[in-house]
Amino acid sequence: MAGYMGFGMQSWIYKRKLRKPFSKRGKVPTHSSLPLYSRVFKLQRSVKKNKKQNAVLTLLIIFSLLILGVLTFSNIFKYEKQHKEFVSEMKDIKNQEAFIFLLNSGKERLNANNFSGAYSEFVLAYTINSQNEEVVRLLEETSSVLCKTDKKYCNTSEL
Repeated sequence: MAGYMGFGMQSWIYKRKLRKPFSKRGKVPTHSSLPLYSRVFKLQRSVKKNKKQNAVLTLLIIFSLLILGVLTFSNIFKYEKQHKEFVSEMKDIKNQEAFIFLLNSGKERLNANNFSGAYSEFVLAYTINSQNEEVVRLLEETSSVLCKTDKKYCNTSEL
């Protein structure tokens, strides 16, 4: 026995002669021929049996997507409106806080005889809330004091 018998007990496997290195091998005999598959397929159009069911299902899906889209957009617009209201409320709150801070800071500077600093604080407070009578009064008083030393503060009608 020249070959390894573990690959099968067929005699052509274990009776083969050793080949010379770099030589051409012979054909391996086959004992069984495979049958050829000879079925021919005919091309046919696909027939949909449930055309009504498919159409109803398609319309149902489209309708549900439209409803879902409308609800989504209405929620988006509602959120956008609420967000704008919130932002405007926060802006008003911040402006009010800044106005109170500027008014108090201007009063402190006025008490410390820092008239130019008080004037700048009152001008900023006036730009935030021009309807406040106290700011208008303090701005006029401060500008009248500063008008005596510097002529550029004499024209308060620009505000």
